[in-house]
Amino acid sequence: MQRSIVGFWVSLVLVASPLAAAHAEAPTAAYDARKDRLEGFDKDELERIEGLLPQGPLALVELTDDPEQLSAINIALHVHAPARTLAAVVSDPAQYPRFMPALDEVDVVERRANAIVYDWAFEFAALRLKGRNTMTIFSAPASRPDAATRVTIESTEGDLGHGRFLFRIVPRGASDSLLVLSMRLDLRKATYVLRQLANTARSVNRSANVALAVSMAQHLARQAEQHAGVPVAAGTAAAFVKPNVNVKQLAPLLVRGDVLLFGMNGDHLQQLTVLGVVPEETDKVHSALRDARAFGTALVPGSTAEIVSERAGVTTFDWAIHVPLVGLSGRMQMSEAEGDVAIDATQGALHGGRWRFALRPLAKKATLVTGWAAFDFQESNWVLEKMVRDDAYLGNGMSAASELMLLRSLRKLATER
Repeated sequence: MQRSIVGFWVSLVLVASPLAAAHAEAPTAAYDARKDRLEGFDKDELERIEGLLPQGPLALVELTDDPEQLSAINIALHVHAPARTLAAVVSDPAQYPRFMPALDEVDVVERRANAIVYDWAFEFAALRLKGRNTMTIFSAPASRPDAATRVTIESTEGDLGHGRFLFRIVPRGASDSLLVLSMRLDLRKATYVLRQLANTARSVNRSANVALAVSMAQHLARQAEQHAGVPVAAGTAAAFVKPNVNVKQLAPLLVRGDVLLFGMNGDHLQQLTVLGVVPEETDKVHSALRDARAFGTALVPGSTAEIVSERAGVTTFDWAIHVPLVGLSGRMQMSEAEGDVAIDATQGALHGGRWRFALRPLAKKATLVTGWAAFDFQESNWVLEKMVRDDAYLGNGMSAASELMLLRSLRKLATER
């Protein structure tokens, strides 16, 4: 119901196109993420977002009506490499371990026509995970230089559960292309330890999907650019600023889910932006956001937040997330400036991080939430710090997942009040 309410208000208030209709399909009793449809971005949606991609990737994390159904993760990014170069990188899984830190081994088991069956493995935190995937390649016709190449990967068995990946490589002239990745991976069917994490909350499964999707997409794009002889763009420091986003332009995406914008500074993630609609009055959303204790407790089951002091409009609170291996804790301060809510990490994990939230009424019971943040998981715990050091792109995905978690926790808290 949540998704349909959001879709109705965004379509009505922002005058979205007919293509912005909600697409949720209720899963069968025996839900299988490999069979759930991956929609990606259609032509109209790509045209709407393409002007944003030079700043960095854009992700759409879909909303679902059924608690058993998993959110599809959709990512689009601009790649400074020809489509044929990018397609060659994506469709050669044997080379993935050379540039993807999350993979230690890939052994090709079988090649047939346009399909590749391969086994993969990696080690993490004393665990050795392995599985088998089947890749199918649908190459663009040589006579159609504007046509996209499609590559699917199906997780047929293994320790990461069931899932499906869909890549689209879209030509953009002779030397550039777009990479679109859509995926679902169901950790509820994974190895025992990961199942326990996934069963903690839907947000844990979703966060893992977001982090993996971002890491894969950015590594594939960067590898293609290296093959094309394109150096890493030089970064130029920029201020931490409130994003200026054309919400009407993004309306069809906001019907389907929440949008994440990656503000890249060269090869470094400088600022993250999340946009989503909460189907409640703005005053109610604001009240939920300013309730530091309730907001912090709503993140995941077992998370806590305790007020330390409230003085001169500044709320100081201690927070903790109790999740095996990746538990975090620290102290933050919440205040308001020019109508926006500001949260700053002053002690503990994520020290120095900054989060800002702006609320905009779309209708009586529809509020647009825009959040922007800058923080680093290298200021957290040893497990997360090691993961980020080993794979900066995975760190980008983890940051995006945590920003999304804040938005969805706020939506849950506001709608349940």
